[in-house]
Amino acid sequence: MTDNVNPKEPKDIESTAPISNAETNNVPTEPVTGLDSSQQTMTENNSTVEPNDIEDDKPESTSDIPSSNSELLAERDKYLDQLQRKIAEFDNYKRRTKSERQQQSARATIQLITEILPVLDDFERALETATDTEQPDAYRTGIEQIYRKLTELLKKRGVAPIETIGKAFDPNFHEAVVHEESDDHQDGEIIEEYRRGYMLGSDLLRASMVRVAKA
Repeated sequence: MTDNVNPKEPKDIESTAPISNAETNNVPTEPVTGLDSSQQTMTENNSTVEPNDIEDDKPESTSDIPSSNSELLAERDKYLDQLQRKIAEFDNYKRRTKSERQQQSARATIQLITEILPVLDDFERALETATDTEQPDAYRTGIEQIYRKLTELLKKRGVAPIETIGKAFDPNFHEAVVHEESDDHQDGEIIEEYRRGYMLGSDLLRASMVRVAKA
């Protein structure tokens, strides 16, 4: 007995057969757009990212970051301190140079006056010496005028003679050339002056040469 049942037409195997896992794995996957390279790598590898593996990219505390105002204030204080130091150094320099100029001027004045004093001594000796010229009065008058002008010039510069005759001997201002016993004078009293001494203000230009009495 022949089976008259018509065989069914075979179904489309490719369209109905289930897709195996092997075939699924061989299907290329399209890259996901919109992701960076690190995210694409993580997606392709289908790996799981642990929370501890993610770096903490939180910004540091604002208290640790100096503000622009603080930096400006610090820089201002720095330059202000430098300026004050330079001003103090310049003031010290001006005072130092002024003091040096005054000292140089004083030394030059003392040197000049010290060189003039022997000339003044010559004038004094000339006035004390008798002359044999035909016009002694005119000669003496001329010497006196020159001597007076010279002493006035030294006086304007602060030069003053040291008192000696009748004064007590002072080694700070007097130089004892002779010590002589005398009943008419006290011990240490200056009897005679051999060379006049001079002061420039409070500074000693030269000491007086004197004869001193001793008891």
